[in-house]
Amino acid sequence: MTALLYFLVAVFAAWTSTRAWLMDRNESARVAFLGLGWCVAVAYAAFALSLLPGLAPLRTIYMAAGAFVPAFSLWTVDRVFGKPDAPRSPWTQSLFLITVIVAPTCVGTHLLLYGDAPRTSPPAVVSGIFTFLAFCLTLLRLWEAHQETGLRVEKVRLRYLLGFATSAALFTLLEQLARIVASPVDPAGMSIATRGLALQGALPPLSVLLSAVVLYFLYQTLVMYRLLDLNEMFSHIATLVVSAFLLVLVDGVTVMWVGTFTDYPFHSTFQIFLASLLFLAAYDPLKSQIEWAMNRLFNQRGQQLADTLATLRAEIPTVIATRGLTELMLSRLHASGRVPVCSLYLFDPSRDAFTLLGERSIAAERPLAVVAAHPFTDGLAEGTPWYMRPTLKRRARVDESAAKTLDLMDAMHSDLTLPFVSRGGVVLGWLNLRDENWSDGFSAEEIQRLQEAIQLASVVLSNIQDFQALEEEHRLAALGAMAAGLAHEIRNPLAGIKGAAQFLQAEDLPEQSQEMLEVVLHEVDRLNLVVSQFLDYARPFELDKSIDHVNALATHALALLKAQGVPEDVTVVERLSGDLPSMPMDRARLSQVLINLLQNALQAMEDGGVLTVATRMHWNRSGQPMVELGVSDTGVGINAEDMEKLFIPFFTTKKGGTGLGLPICQRIVQAHGGEFDVQSTPRRGASFFIRLPFPREVAREETREETAA
Repeated sequence: MTALLYFLVAVFAAWTSTRAWLMDRNESARVAFLGLGWCVAVAYAAFALSLLPGLAPLRTIYMAAGAFVPAFSLWTVDRVFGKPDAPRSPWTQSLFLITVIVAPTCVGTHLLLYGDAPRTSPPAVVSGIFTFLAFCLTLLRLWEAHQETGLRVEKVRLRYLLGFATSAALFTLLEQLARIVASPVDPAGMSIATRGLALQGALPPLSVLLSAVVLYFLYQTLVMYRLLDLNEMFSHIATLVVSAFLLVLVDGVTVMWVGTFTDYPFHSTFQIFLASLLFLAAYDPLKSQIEWAMNRLFNQRGQQLADTLATLRAEIPTVIATRGLTELMLSRLHASGRVPVCSLYLFDPSRDAFTLLGERSIAAERPLAVVAAHPFTDGLAEGTPWYMRPTLKRRARVDESAAKTLDLMDAMHSDLTLPFVSRGGVVLGWLNLRDENWSDGFSAEEIQRLQEAIQLASVVLSNIQDFQALEEEHRLAALGAMAAGLAHEIRNPLAGIKGAAQFLQAEDLPEQSQEMLEVVLHEVDRLNLVVSQFLDYARPFELDKSIDHVNALATHALALLKAQGVPEDVTVVERLSGDLPSMPMDRARLSQVLINLLQNALQAMEDGGVLTVATRMHWNRSGQPMVELGVSDTGVGINAEDMEKLFIPFFTTKKGGTGLGLPICQRIVQAHGGEFDVQSTPRRGASFFIRLPFPREVAREETREETAA
């Protein structure tokens, strides 16, 4: 049993250190922890094997690997609790140098002079004293980190970690002393279990358990960038203790009830096996009740958040509107008492950015209202499950993108950002949470529960968007049917009015009457234009696609614009990319869109300016390649209030405008499967972008051509 315990802790040390290193192989703290974990793993594995018959010489490997543990411990503490970009401390370098001299010397002397000695050899004693004294440097560095921090909670946790590390060192020393002063033991003829206990010595192996706790603390600090919350840890320990007590109680009652263990050992063992099996079968529902009770006792605030998230997971599927989902999540989380500040952002296609939909806070300062997709969502789109402030703060010192992400989290008052991701892997938005001042962050279990609620909300958001798209399609279909009848009812009377007005124009009427007839004809034509555009917007239409080039489309539209006349104080600039492919498009309808945008740009520059038409490759939020055609001007721009209404039918800021031009342009681009984006700064101009999806068959053809070349 003793050998098994050492071996299990060895496996645990190797697993935790390797797993932490694989998450980020370039971080020096994880490299140091990898060395520490494997030193402990080799030392404990060698000691475990040395307790078995015929493997006693492996104790020398335990001696050698154990001697390097203090040096790697000091390096790990320097990296974890010091500045990540600081050079390795002189103490760490000196300790490594001394260890390289002492460890081989002690091991070599032991093998040459005391290889067959039944008692602990003098070189082993010297190695043990050196290891203990060297480890005291690590304890001193932990105490310095405890004194340097200004956070009360972190002081308590570092003190707790220091206590465990000190206890592990002391118990290791006491166990070794017990082996030295004890009488020599001849393990020949002993069973494996008895042999392990005899060679372990008079004291139980408490040091190995304490070492495992220290390694787990350091692992949590590296992976979660937080030490375990004491309340959380006490709750876990209490749950394990109660569960173990119940299992022992069931097995003990079974042994007492059977009462024939010595007479019929196989029958008794089978009865205990059945009792344990029945206990484990009933343990799952029992465990949740035990965890709930222990959390209520030791971790009340954590349990409040768990209860809130359980309620949220039951209520989220009943939501049918984005606003309702926002209000539900923010109000529930804020009311839990565990989240003093929270906010929710969702993608707004009209702005091509993420906008703040709601927030809950006790502070007067509001979070950032609009966040651009790049660079904040880059990591989330690549699969990062969440952003945590401590994680980013550590990486920001050496990673510029992490520093930018951290700045945006600061502007949004966020300690933890959890993304909403669609079924296709597109980031729909995110939920920001700020933890309480007394806490050191959300625990791994809390983040897991939060992520479960977020994943459920992501499905609901995707369904809401699909439903809205279907609703819009039905609305336009109904509008198209109504528009056809409306056009018939309006155009016939208009034709009659226009014909009557033209007839009267031929009569000899006073000049004032002729002017009024001109007004009638002008308004009839304008109303007829509105009806025609309304029909174009409302009724379904089919695209007449053919293979064409977006640069040819831009050149043709500019030629038409110049033929109509461009003011002398307007400069036209063409920036057409030469590496764009030909692709299927409805040239007539896209020309209509482009000419409309060009005319709008000229009207926005009454005092002159620069009109720019540009084409290039663009990648959307899903990483899909698109061909972009942009029209930019340096005119009056569009204010924030009007930006939200640009694509609402009949909204216009121009005299004599119908308010249907941009909505029609948007419908044409969307019918091509593309995106229509607007960006503007008041008094500095506006930019309109048409983005058409890069056809996959064209992409494959381009790839073949590049391969052939």
